[in-house]
Amino acid sequence: KQRPYVVLKWAETADGFIAPHEQTTGKPFWITSPASKQLVHKWRSEEHAILIGTKTALKDNPQLNNRLWEGRSPIRVVIDRKLKIPKSLQVCDLSEKTIVITEKNIGNTSENLVFETIDFSENSVGNILNALWKHQIQSVIIEGGATTLNAFITAGLWDEARVFTGEKKLSDGIKAPQIPKNPTTEEKIANDHLKWYYND
Repeated sequence: KQRPYVVLKWAETADGFIAPHEQTTGKPFWITSPASKQLVHKWRSEEHAILIGTKTALKDNPQLNNRLWEGRSPIRVVIDRKLKIPKSLQVCDLSEKTIVITEKNIGNTSENLVFETIDFSENSVGNILNALWKHQIQSVIIEGGATTLNAFITAGLWDEARVFTGEKKLSDGIKAPQIPKNPTTEEKIANDHLKWYYND
């Protein structure tokens, strides 16, 4: 397919929300158990890259590395169309190779911080995957928010989805994405429910 293998991953509450509307900046809203969090870090060690959007970077200030499992950390990919992400955030700390996908023409790149310019006006998801393929990235796990995840689902450019459902409820918030098919397998991770989907 001349693109990376795409794994979607998110956690949703028991009543179908991915995050609250109002969230303290820099503090992720945890839905799942420590056991599920550790499993996610194991997955990070197994995939070539990990991708988030601008909102997730600004709200959660994630490190996007592997800290809870042995093995390598993935290449970090951040969609930052307008270059809104400040250099003070952890994804810009140069501790891991980071690719920033933007519409701006940026010439100054380093070994651990690379800017890739793409066209966002049409087929933006396809263009993002083309940029990753250019860097010989074989697989990417999408850990972004609802906007980023829904973009890949709508474009049909995904191969696998791993969806956690925790015990927490929000009653209101940002609705979790919907996969338009039944899960292939289901399992319990501590008190969480994990569903696996495949895009055949």
